[in-house]
Amino acid sequence: MDIIEFEKYAKKKISVNILIWVSLIFSFFLMNQCNGKNDLKEQISTMRKELKNDYQKKISERESIIKSLQKDNKLKKIQIEKMNNKIDSLDKVKSKIQIKYVDRVRGIKIMSSEEIKNYWDGEFN
Repeated sequence: MDIIEFEKYAKKKISVNILIWVSLIFSFFLMNQCNGKNDLKEQISTMRKELKNDYQKKISERESIIKSLQKDNKLKKIQIEKMNNKIDSLDKVKSKIQIKYVDRVRGIKIMSSEEIKNYWDGEFN
């Protein structure tokens, strides 16, 4: 082999070595990028899971508050119904008393002064 052929052979070998090194560096760079993307995807996934759990926890707390308020509303409705029944019974008693009062006033209008005096003496004694 003469020197010219040796130089050509060496240049080819050097260019192949450079090509191999460049391809290795490029492949390591791509692998690093892929690992970074995978890490980001995992972080996003864990953040989504944490947010989902947090939202579910808040929803369950609000549902429990809603249930307690519904129970409270039921109790208040029952109390309101009882009070309305009491008001109705008091209205009935009031109407009976008014009827008796109207009847007695009619009777008093018909009575003479002596009868009225005797009536009130009988009521208060």
